[in-house]
Amino acid sequence: MKNLKELLDTIDDYIIYLKNMNIKFDQNGFPILEKKTFLEEEPELIVPFSHRNDKRVLEKKKTVLCTFASDKEIYPRLKNIYNEIGIYKKYMGVVSSDVTVTEDMDEEWQELIILLNQLYAAILAVNGVKIILNTRVGSNVNLRLYNNYPKNIMCISSFLGCTKNNEYDYSYLEKILYFLPSKLLIYGKEDLKVNRMLNTMGIDYKYYVDFHRLCKKGVI
Repeated sequence: MKNLKELLDTIDDYIIYLKNMNIKFDQNGFPILEKKTFLEEEPELIVPFSHRNDKRVLEKKKTVLCTFASDKEIYPRLKNIYNEIGIYKKYMGVVSSDVTVTEDMDEEWQELIILLNQLYAAILAVNGVKIILNTRVGSNVNLRLYNNYPKNIMCISSFLGCTKNNEYDYSYLEKILYFLPSKLLIYGKEDLKVNRMLNTMGIDYKYYVDFHRLCKKGVI
């Protein structure tokens, strides 16, 4: 997005499209999706959209696409979503958009980005693309903006590019306990602290190697 106006115009366009598709919105203006729109089966592979045609993608219907990348790589997906729906349908599912939202951003800006990410996922969902909920929410105060999502659905987290949390920081666990995922997928390097927290609370989770490491010699 070149500027705020373009971002707002994109959001307005998404909302109009979804309303025309008879999607309902909650009191906060966020789209309501039924549980059946979310992926239930675990994928064999998770790769960024930009690497969807890589030789390592052996079976598209067992592969999930993600946008765990820089915003510069994500924005073209936002602009071209209507033209790329046919591409997404060839794959097992898609991780909801990962446009940057961090807890140090202004609260209003965080809400706007979360709305954008949710609208993007909703457009794919109404077109028959299965979704995995991305747990990136910025500040945990924003968890209230996910009351429109069903509990016990498959979720995914990625710590790529994130700084290490303090040993006694349990904000991530708080977030996961809010979502209560049926299964938690983690994209990226294994984190022993996260493992300990999830094991203590009995959360079912599975790691997926990120694409960068996947390409290193000996991984596949």
